[in-house]
Amino acid sequence: MTPVELDLHTHTPHVSADYRGPVDTTPRSIVEAAIAAGLGVIAVTDHFSVGYVHQMVEAARVHAQESGAELVVLPGVELRVSWRDDEVHLVAIFPPESYQACFEELAHTFGIDERMLEMADLPTVRLHAHPCMVAERVVKMGGICHIAHVDRWFGTYRLLDAQLFDELVGCPAIAALDVIDPANVAEVERRAPGVAVISSSDAHSPDEIGRRRATLWLEEPSFAALARALGAGARGEASQMDAPPIAGWQREHARRE
Repeated sequence: MTPVELDLHTHTPHVSADYRGPVDTTPRSIVEAAIAAGLGVIAVTDHFSVGYVHQMVEAARVHAQESGAELVVLPGVELRVSWRDDEVHLVAIFPPESYQACFEELAHTFGIDERMLEMADLPTVRLHAHPCMVAERVVKMGGICHIAHVDRWFGTYRLLDAQLFDELVGCPAIAALDVIDPANVAEVERRAPGVAVISSSDAHSPDEIGRRRATLWLEEPSFAALARALGAGARGEASQMDAPPIAGWQREHARRE
C-alpha cells in the first residue's frame, strides 16, 4: 500500500462555454498540470459526457513514454440530479475498459441520446430521480459514485443543510462525500460514519487542478484499487425507495454550475 494523491472531479475544454481555462488548453497541458501538482490519479468528469476521456488517456500515455512521469486518468462524468426541491451533483467514475458502454447505458435509462444534444446543452442536463437510485445504477455497472461538493453554496441552498443529505449517507452506492471547506469535515464525518470523506478540485482550468485533492492508501494507482479502497457499493444491501426511481430529464436554462 502506498499513499496516492487523487483529484476525482475535474473538467476539460470539451464544453468550451463551461471551461475557464485558456482557449489553447490541450489534453497534454492538463496532464502536465496534474503531474506538476503532484497528482498520481485524476478523474475526467465533464458534465454529462465522456467525449474527452480518450484524448486525456492518450495524452497521459504519450507523456509517460516521453518523460517517465505517469498519471492515471480515470473516465467519469458529473451528473446533476434533481429530487423534490433538492439538487445533487453526483460524480460517476466508470471502469476504464467499459466507460463508453456504461455511460451510454446510463443515458439510455433516462431516454437520452447524447448524440442529439448540442455541446452547450451538456452542462444543463438535469436528471429527475432519487440520487441513490442513480448511484446504484452506476455501481451495478461496476462504477464508483461520490457526491460532489456537499458543502457548496448555490445561492441560499446547500446540500449539507438538506434532509436529503442524511438520506443519501445511508445509501450503500455512495462511496464518498466530497467536501470543499476543511472546517466542515468533522460535521460530515459525524453525520456519515463509515463513508469516506474526500476533497476534489472541480477544476475548470489547468491551474485549478489539484487545488483540493484526496490522499488515499492504494495498492496501486488504478480504478480497481480505488474501488477497493473506497469499498464502492459494499456498505450493505441496496436501498429500497418507495418513490419511482426514474422520472425523466430536462435541459435547465437557469442552472447551478
